Order: sequence, then C-alpha cells, then structure tokens
Amino acid sequence: MAPNKLIMVLLIIALSLISYVNTFQNEFVWDDHIFILENADIRSFSNLPLFFSHDVDGLYRPLRSLYYTFIYSIGGKNEFLYHLNSLFFHTIISILVFFIIYEISSRKGIALIASMIFAASFDMLGIFFMLLSLCLYIKFSKLGNKKHFFFSLMFLMIAVFSSEEAVTLPLLIILYEFCFNRKEFANKAAIKKNIIKNYAPYFIIVLFYIIVRIVVVGFKGRVEEYLAGNFFLTMLTMLKAYVYYIYLLIVPVNLTLFHDVAPAVSLLDFKVLTSALILAAILFFTIKFNKNKIIFFSVFWFFITLIPFSNILPLQVFMAERYLYVPSMGFSLLFSYIFISMFNYNFKNDKYKKIIKNGMLIFIVALLAFYVFSTISRNSEWKDNMTLWSKTIETNPSNSRAHDNLGFTYERAGNAEKALQEFEIAVRLQPDNFRALANLGVAYAKFGFYNKSMIALKKSIEIRKYHKTYDKLGLVYDELSMEEEAIESFKEAIKLNPRYAKAHNDLGTIYGKIGEFDLALEEFNAAIKIDKDYADAHFNKGILLEFLGEEDKARKEFDIALKLEPENELYWQKLD
Repeated sequence: MAPNKLIMVLLIIALSLISYVNTFQNEFVWDDHIFILENADIRSFSNLPLFFSHDVDGLYRPLRSLYYTFIYSIGGKNEFLYHLNSLFFHTIISILVFFIIYEISSRKGIALIASMIFAASFDMLGIFFMLLSLCLYIKFSKLGNKKHFFFSLMFLMIAVFSSEEAVTLPLLIILYEFCFNRKEFANKAAIKKNIIKNYAPYFIIVLFYIIVRIVVVGFKGRVEEYLAGNFFLTMLTMLKAYVYYIYLLIVPVNLTLFHDVAPAVSLLDFKVLTSALILAAILFFTIKFNKNKIIFFSVFWFFITLIPFSNILPLQVFMAERYLYVPSMGFSLLFSYIFISMFNYNFKNDKYKKIIKNGMLIFIVALLAFYVFSTISRNSEWKDNMTLWSKTIETNPSNSRAHDNLGFTYERAGNAEKALQEFEIAVRLQPDNFRALANLGVAYAKFGFYNKSMIALKKSIEIRKYHKTYDKLGLVYDELSMEEEAIESFKEAIKLNPRYAKAHNDLGTIYGKIGEFDLALEEFNAAIKIDKDYADAHFNKGILLEFLGEEDKARKEFDIALKLEPENELYWQKLD
C-alpha cells in the first residue's frame, strides 16, 4: 500500500475509534436481548443446522447466528466483546468504502472525505462481505482476473446469508458497469455476453437465497400485515419515508430510534404528492444529466440500497435511522464529490481563491467534528435500556413501541407502577400492538387485576398467536391455580416455538406442583438442552431433585445456577 493511502486508512481508523470508543461503557440494549441474551441457539455450535432451518424474530440470517455463536463461545454475555466486534466491522467497512470510492473515482480526496463522513456515522457482518464482494468485482471488471470474480461470488454467498441488504448487490454491479464502463455497457453484443458470464451468477446466488428464505420463513416480512393496511398505501407512505431519509442525511439532527411516519390514506394526500414530486425531480435530473458518473452512481446507490427496507415485504416500521447505514455511502460520495469539485474550481481571482479554499477546509473540518460529536452524543443515549427508551420517547412521544419497551425496562427494574403506566400508553397509542397488550396483561396480573390481565392477553393472541404471549397467559392461569388451563397454554407456546426454553421450564414447574414429577423433570431437561445456560431451569431441576431425595444431583444443579447468575440471592440461600 502506498504511504499516502496508508495515512488515509489510519485517519479513517482514528476517526472510527474516536467516534465509537464510548460505546464500550454501554450495556446490551433493545434487540440485543432477542439476538444475543435470549437466543439459546447461539449457546452451542451443535445448533448449526437450526440456523439454516429457523428464523430469529422474523429475520433469516444463519451466518450471523453462527458468528454470534463464535463470539459467545469466547466471551459469553460479555458486552465488551460484542461492542468490539461492532467497532471492528464498522472500521473495516469504512476502509472498504474508501477503496471502493477510490476505485470508481480515481481521486483520493473524494474517497477520503466520503469514507471519513461514513466512518463518523454506525448486521455489520453481511454489509462487510457485501462491500468486499463489490470491491472485488470492481477489481475484476478493471483487471479481468478470474480470482477476483470467484472470490466476489463467494463473499456474496456469505453476505446474503448474513444480512438481507446484500440482495441488492447484483443491481449495484449493473449500476457500476453502466456508470463507469458505459461504452461496453452500450454495446449490445457485449452486454448480452456480460449478462450471461458476469451478472447472471450474482442473480443466481440472490435467487438461491430468496428460495431458501421462502422455504424456511415463508413469503413474509418481519410482521404479517402491511403497516398502512395494504401494499399500495404502504408504498405511498414509503414515498414520504424516502424524502425524510434524504432530509436526515442532509440535516442529521433530532435523531431517534423510531421515526413516526403517518400512513398514507390516499394518492391525493398532500405529503404523498409533494414527496412524489421531490423524488421524481431528483430522479429526472439525475437521469437527464447521466453523463456525470459520480452523481448518477451516488443517487442510484441510495435508492437501490434502500430497497430491502422499503416495506415491499412488511416490516415493523416505515423507517429507521439504522436502515441508512449502507445508503449513506451514496450520500457521502455525492457530498465529497461536490466538495472536491468546488475546492478544485479554478477561480480567476487568486485572493478570493485562497479565502474560499481556506473557508472550505474549515467547513469540512467543522462538519466532521459535528458528525463525530453527534455520534458520540448518540452513543451515550444507547448506554442502557432506560436511557435509550426515555430519550426515544422524549423525541418521539407518540410511538407505541417506545412506550412498550420503556415499560418493559421499568418492569425489569422492579418499578411495576411505572411499567403499567407505560404499557397503558403504548396500547392507547396503538390498540393492535400485540406485544404491548401482552406486557399490559402481565402488569395487570402483578397488581391482582386478573380479569383485565386475561382480557389483554387473549386480545393480544387474537391479533397474533405468539409463543411468548401464551407463556405469559399460562403464568396468569398458574397464579389463579388453574393448572389445566396453564398446562394447555404452555403447551401451545411450545407448539408455536418448540425451542422456547422458558415455556418448557414453566410447564415443568406446573407439572411439579401437581405431582407429575417425571413430566416435570422431562421439561426441565428439555429447557436445559435448548439453553444450557438457563439458570432458572437448572435451579428448578435442583429443587425437584432435592424433593425426590437426590441431594447430590440437586446440589450440582444449584451450583450451575449460581455460577450462571452469581448475583441471585435465592440461589445463594439454597447453598447456605
């Protein structure tokens, strides 16, 4: 690597570290609980076949699950290691952005500024392999080396099974060829040859992934219903979301986890029409002046890489800032290109030329400082769940999911009254929020409002049959000494998700209460087989073994439980 390139890479690394070093003080938050803390499958490499045959909360990313298993095997639930992993991949991705932009623009200044803007903004695994695949394809396109082509295909295969964003890579490759190999692209004979030889393998890999995903998950998104009620209205709403994304890239202020976008009700909606006109104008001028390769590539990179998040298959939200991670590369490239073009403009007056250039240098340094400061500040908001959801509600008070998550955080902290208030707000804001209804049902039960509790839980199940809701309903039945109903509810949870260890543990507890000790032991063992680090299952198994007079075996289970949760006072009491 040339010395000047090495210096630029070191600058990118330094900026990434400065921007994200404060994340190491953060706890696991939000979906970390789903994908890491509560994901029993990543506890053992023996679960590898499950990664390819099951989704995790509606996402089919088997190689990411495998990677998490690798990290878990090294550090368990150590937050530091997971934050280090994220920072490492973000830094490597930022370096890849530098080399990709340098390859397509042949200008180090554009590549450096674009990658530094990207580095100051944050599933990394799939994105890394996606960009690596693109980088190798560009090398292949320039040099004709088949090794680059082969490894590009191999990394695309890894990318698509790590993160859905990678399915757009074939379109990005065609975009690259159209922009930077236009003469050959315009040649009909050449394009026909390239479609078969160069492009088809990429589309075949993506098609293979889509087929596998449909077989495993079905033809559905993360939720079953379109957020606006149907596909057409959802697509109209996405016009507004796209314009809002552009605004956030230009003016990255008042950032929040969830951005509320009102569902469109008609094609004649004023905001829909305005958004359509803005997007049409952007596309019209980009296509009209398509001779400017960088601008054309940047704009269409943004639109192409947003496709997976366009609610073609229904998602949980219309828009989220994290969806801008890859699309922001297009914005970074566009901004740096315009900046360098203006900086290199040949001003006739030397005096003004010097003033303007110095002013532009000050501006770019100030802009990068603003991005770094904003990123550091935003990272602090992810310190823990209480900070994250409180801040989210502060910036977006009408978001039902944010209130639901804050309520759940209060519940875990032992503040049942605050939790109940937040769950009630969440349901009032979105009556069909099945998760909030289920959590509200549990909160009612804690205050002894069992009728209200069962109404909320059953209403949640009517909206969506969810294994965790059945488990919660079973616990309420248990509180009311309705053992038969509790058993049926736990069984239904297990039927919906046979690998839900908590339902096996809860069912085992009920069996123990009614004297079905063999069945209880079977369920505790099932829970432990699914999640070997499930402390409660080990403890409950120990209680049962102790009752049956097998004290040595019981003590081993208590020891395991205490080792897994050394702060649990109940476990300590059992070993005193």
